[in-house]
Amino acid sequence: MKVSVLIPVYNKAPFVREAVDSILQGTWHDLEVVAVDDKSTDDSLAVLRRIDDPRLRIIELPRNLGPAGAANAGLEACTGTYIARLDADDVALPDRLARQAALLDAHPDIGACGGQVQLFGTQDQPWSFPLTWEACAAQLLFSVPISQGASMLRRSVVEAHGLRYDPAWPRVGEDWLFWLRVGRVTRFANVDVPVIRYRRGPQNISQGRDRAADMTYLQQEVFRWFGIPFSAEELELHLMGANLFRRAPSKADIRHLRTWYDRLVRMNAEQGWAPREAFAARVEQQWSGLFHYLARFGAAPAIEHLRLSRAWPLDRLTYLAKYRMNAWLGRAPNGLPA
Repeated sequence: MKVSVLIPVYNKAPFVREAVDSILQGTWHDLEVVAVDDKSTDDSLAVLRRIDDPRLRIIELPRNLGPAGAANAGLEACTGTYIARLDADDVALPDRLARQAALLDAHPDIGACGGQVQLFGTQDQPWSFPLTWEACAAQLLFSVPISQGASMLRRSVVEAHGLRYDPAWPRVGEDWLFWLRVGRVTRFANVDVPVIRYRRGPQNISQGRDRAADMTYLQQEVFRWFGIPFSAEELELHLMGANLFRRAPSKADIRHLRTWYDRLVRMNAEQGWAPREAFAARVEQQWSGLFHYLARFGAAPAIEHLRLSRAWPLDRLTYLAKYRMNAWLGRAPNGLPA
């Protein structure tokens, strides 16, 4: 068996048939689908049982184990050379498995790969992920390098290193913690085209949660994984850099954030979490992307950002002037959300 497709399922009855069909009707045929029902309380299991295809195996968990437990049960059941993940409310594009299997076939040093993601439902936009191992390694400190629901892993790597999810991890963000462990033993890459359609809506597990609280916990765990000492202020600054604001940023905050980023670059050069050039470029991407979020907090922090960037591009100055005018007229958000 070349590819096992693991689909954990919990209360996704309206969507799971479309998810499974998107795999079974794709261009890749040497596969099995392992659907793990995590003791759903809706009709998910009944929907799965109505699918008449010998390539589908259904695992019924005797009790609800959560995303980590369901994923682990699936990893242990999969028999393919490669294990692909798909969320039960998403849709695989027809040539997804073929593209990813080709990448892994051609690059034996890559142990896990993903691809680009197209959102649909309540949002309609692309999610981009870095293509190369170097860029993926640099991404790990800031976010996931691969979309979990678009991922494919070598089963030999999973088994050789006992890679599993920890049931103690939070139900949101467990993928980031898993990729940290994968990244310690193998390399990542992504194909440069969309491989899944990611459904956005109220059924998502992240809906209704406190994103800032989730990210605070996860970022602390990531810092500890890399052995990065940090203070509460530095953690808050790092989250500001990820556009999570618990308070309005000041000019001093922007200066301190730049100092924090420079320190991370130096630490990476000393400790080698990621290739130097790729990591420095990822830090600058994070820094540059912050500018447009600062405009809502007044001109001062945005101008301080430009000063520290040692650049005064006309498009950014124009954006800042227009945003502040619209904020003054009540046409754009001003400060923290009410």
